[in-house]
Amino acid sequence: MTHYILFTGHMIDKAGRPKERFPAYKEHNVRIKIKNKISEAINNANANFMGIAGGACGGDIIFHELCIELGIPSTVYLALPPAEFKKASVSFAGQAWDERFDHLLQALPSLVLAANEDNNLTIWEQANLWMLNDALKNSGENMNLIALWDGQGGDDKGGTQHMVEKAREMNADVEVIRIDEI
Repeated sequence: MTHYILFTGHMIDKAGRPKERFPAYKEHNVRIKIKNKISEAINNANANFMGIAGGACGGDIIFHELCIELGIPSTVYLALPPAEFKKASVSFAGQAWDERFDHLLQALPSLVLAANEDNNLTIWEQANLWMLNDALKNSGENMNLIALWDGQGGDDKGGTQHMVEKAREMNADVEVIRIDEI
């Protein structure tokens, strides 16, 4: 039996972000909180584990790095081809995040969302549903979502709030790490 740990969470704040959400100085404490949630999941289920997350700077990259550290296989799910994804969701945070992203793509399997003609959803919403559906195999009884979230709406459609709402609609186990309380 495989137990899927799906992760969603905020990116590191872009320079000049009007309202702080995930400033770089919170990274160490965020890493500890995510590691604790992964460890709780491992301790509460007797299974083989698989991690699933995107590859954005911030929570996604930290999650995959922790999976490597803890010996949990994980897959990087990208809404866009790697170079485009990196430009949209990683590079603004600096060279160190680019290097961490590149390392993950060398160390872990990655998948790219297939082109979809559904114009009603953004590429980010489509990617959330794709990851969620893959994690919910076996009726979701062997899956939980860890969300690094401030409890607020995002800057655009398809962010952390969207994933949390969709997971709850599908009765998935959702564990929220409140970044605004870190």
